Amino acid sequence: MPANVTFRRSIAPAARPLRRALGFLGRSRRRARYLRDGIEGIAMELRLTPNAHVEILREFGATVGKDVSIHGPIHIVNADGDFSRLRIGDRVHLGTDVLIDLADDVTIESAATLSMRCNLITHMDVGPGPLRDRRPRQQGPVRIGAGAYLGIGATVLHGVTVGLEATVGAHALVDRDVAPGATVLAPRARLAPGSPETPE
Repeated sequence: MPANVTFRRSIAPAARPLRRALGFLGRSRRRARYLRDGIEGIAMELRLTPNAHVEILREFGATVGKDVSIHGPIHIVNADGDFSRLRIGDRVHLGTDVLIDLADDVTIESAATLSMRCNLITHMDVGPGPLRDRRPRQQGPVRIGAGAYLGIGATVLHGVTVGLEATVGAHALVDRDVAPGATVLAPRARLAPGSPETPE
């Protein structure tokens, strides 16, 4: 084990109380940033902090349970003034680069796992272009049920509920509800016609 890792682990117990005691400095700095940049500035803090994700989410309105593990960065977009549309239960795990769209409510129930680069999308809006009349804005809440698992890169679209202990495979695009206990998978890569076979 490298010496710097050993040293860091040895001083961690002493550093924790000091970090807690100095926590007010971080809170004061974030309040100042909120006054200057609004909730978008705080969303940027979530992308940059190494370990204060839960604290920041709670400070700015999200409901976050106990023993939540967030491996940042986490990307939150379309928050309207605060993070109050986000509710996270106990023992939830969010992997690196999870994106959460807060145009509508997002609920992640207890013991759910979102692997790295998952996306929870609560709206669809084509913008001000010529498609606007044909494709009006749609939005709806997203709910991830207790104990559910989303594999790497899975995307859950607006209005969808992933049921209790359901499994969503890697890179799956989920555009309808997933029943409790069900498993949904993305298509696997397949050999194109005329391609050489994989050598044995």
